Amino acid sequence: MNDAGCVRAAIDAIDNANRADPTIVTVRGRTGPKEILHAELVSEWVERLHPESDDALRIAARGHHLRRWTSPRANAPAGRAGYLKWRKQLHEQHARELGEILRTAGCDAATIDRVQALVRKDRLGRPDADPAVQVLEDALCLVFLETQLLEVAARLEPEKLSTVVAKTARKMSADGRAQIAEVPLEPGARRMLESAMARDVVERYLKALPAADATAIAATLAPDVERIGPYGDVYRGRDAYAALLAATISALPNYVLAVERLIADGAVVAVELSETLDFEGRRRHTDETVVFDVAEDLITKVAVYLQKSVIQD
Repeated sequence: MNDAGCVRAAIDAIDNANRADPTIVTVRGRTGPKEILHAELVSEWVERLHPESDDALRIAARGHHLRRWTSPRANAPAGRAGYLKWRKQLHEQHARELGEILRTAGCDAATIDRVQALVRKDRLGRPDADPAVQVLEDALCLVFLETQLLEVAARLEPEKLSTVVAKTARKMSADGRAQIAEVPLEPGARRMLESAMARDVVERYLKALPAADATAIAATLAPDVERIGPYGDVYRGRDAYAALLAATISALPNYVLAVERLIADGAVVAVELSETLDFEGRRRHTDETVVFDVAEDLITKVAVYLQKSVIQD
């Protein structure tokens, strides 16, 4: 059993080590070493996500990136394989150095082992994982969105940004994703985040549609989704609508969906697309614009506007 002195000594030692970070940033009006300020944010989110956090989780939150600047990404091989190797080595480095700090602080062996497992993210995403691993991952993702979204957006195209944001959200639990709305962002960054998430869910819908995958379609729709057709026809309800779409697409001979342009602005996404299929021995080509409303990572409204439909020779 640890006493309060052990935990305090460990956190003080972690902060002292991280004060040597040469990268200076400003977060929420405070300026200081990056790993100090980011660790404080992770600690804050962990407490909000899991107020009953134990000693191991609190220490892991503070030391998850202990002296990270000593192993910069630029020193590792390029490419995804190089990134994954670098990340694994970092996890092992953090676990090893935290173990040394905790032993010096007088923490017990069980706490040391658990802190090391948390910062390594052991079994993250698996049913047998320590629930605290997911809490820590949620906190890390929320801090990433607050502190790095604009930096990432400045060097990526909207399509790639939506992929990065979507991957971040998918790593989070439902409780973690629910906190995304609470991340303090400037209005421009908030709209950028909304656009990226809206774009991703619409892209998943458009991918599932020609495959006639009712399950994948339903996963993108809100339970009370409303579809307004080009002739004012209205359809409501997720499961029934997804089943209808899948059955309709499956019955269309040689159906092809082509997206010409996709524009996301906050929670609204407009898509210019065409649908082509066999009709009485010829190909019928229809141009449409479809407007999607998105809320909480689900499509709440689909409005279809017909542009033109022609029979091709």
